[in-house]
Amino acid sequence: MSKKMWNLKYVVGNPAMFTKVTSCADNPMERRKALEAGEMLATHGWRVWVESQNDPGKRIFESEAEKSHRSTAVTN
Repeated sequence: MSKKMWNLKYVVGNPAMFTKVTSCADNPMERRKALEAGEMLATHGWRVWVESQNDPGKRIFESEAEKSHRSTAVTN
């Protein structure tokens, strides 16, 4: 049985100022680990998301900062 693997991605610092996307050095990782790490990074107010390794458009977690950024990008 194969497990789905997930990638944790984030933008360090103030979401209004920084745009460089960083991939976690531990990628790919199991769902539980990716979600825990994403939630921890989100406490800093960073843009954070967890996406499928095989289907990068499929996200299972987005921080509030990432949701806000994406909604702003769509309306502009």
